[in-house]
Amino acid sequence: MKSKTKNRLTESEIHGLVKLHFGCEPEEIRELKGGMFNAIYRMRLSSSGRDVVLKAGVIPGTPLLSYEQDIMPVEVACYRLIQEQTSVPVPEVLAFDFSKRQIAGNYFFMTALEGVPLSDVIKKLRPDEISHIREQQAEYLEQLHHIEGPYFGYFTEDLSRQYATWGEAFRAMFRQLLQDAHTHNIRLPYGRIEAALRKNASLLTEPKKPCLVEFDCHEGNIFVKDTGHGYEIEGILDFERSFWGDPFADFPAAFVFTDDVRREKAFLAAYLKASRRTAYTAADARRGQLYRLYLMTIMASEVFRYGFFYGKLQGLWAKAQIRKCLKTLSQADHSED
Repeated sequence: MKSKTKNRLTESEIHGLVKLHFGCEPEEIRELKGGMFNAIYRMRLSSSGRDVVLKAGVIPGTPLLSYEQDIMPVEVACYRLIQEQTSVPVPEVLAFDFSKRQIAGNYFFMTALEGVPLSDVIKKLRPDEISHIREQQAEYLEQLHHIEGPYFGYFTEDLSRQYATWGEAFRAMFRQLLQDAHTHNIRLPYGRIEAALRKNASLLTEPKKPCLVEFDCHEGNIFVKDTGHGYEIEGILDFERSFWGDPFADFPAAFVFTDDVRREKAFLAAYLKASRRTAYTAADARRGQLYRLYLMTIMASEVFRYGFFYGKLQGLWAKAQIRKCLKTLSQADHSED
């Protein structure tokens, strides 16, 4: 994917980083093309024959949305928390440097996964195989949601952006996103979005504890491996967009092309069972529409960094989804189930 955010490194730079952290030379370097934000390289270490992945962060000064500024440290912090507190399979971080002295940007090395993105194989899987993967995905997300944070909102050391309630955090996150969209001259129904937030503010009082929300657990970030007895999830990637919030906020990002998680029956049944919840209510679904509205507004607002044709296509699709979310939210009442 061509994106203005990708900090593509020279072979000389990659050799220098490998020498610095591992004391050897990299072999069989190849750029992984699937990502849309960072430049990512897979290589083999000459000293051990081990395959590793190098992720190079955005060059400072590159135009970004506000929440994306300097977010690579979030991913490394999340991998540590996940390995300490859950059995969710994630890569091991081998080395990192956020000083921006070695290259123009942050970077880290992690262990390479041997499988493939779920998005590469899902069309050839049987319905029962897909259900099995979705059940695993649900169980792993539920584990992630047991990791509690000290505040609501994006990872930050800025005390003014560490919120005591989820409602405060989400409204601030959305306001900042809309300001970014204005800055980048994105045409959106700003008034209708703000009205939907006001009308549905009471839905945001439900989450009482801030939990880890990956907000990017879609098919491209779930690696699966054929064990000979079917596919299993080998690892989950890309936690840099994580925040402390409502666990249900993970559902729209996990199913970008599904407008209501209740259509994902195997996933939702497994999640409810793992979390010991009795139901995903109509009120929960309305809250989910707020999170989908946020996600689609992000997707509509980030197109300035893509090539013309891809950016145009994503923008048109995301704006159509925004209109659908607004229609659903305008029709929703607030009666309890």
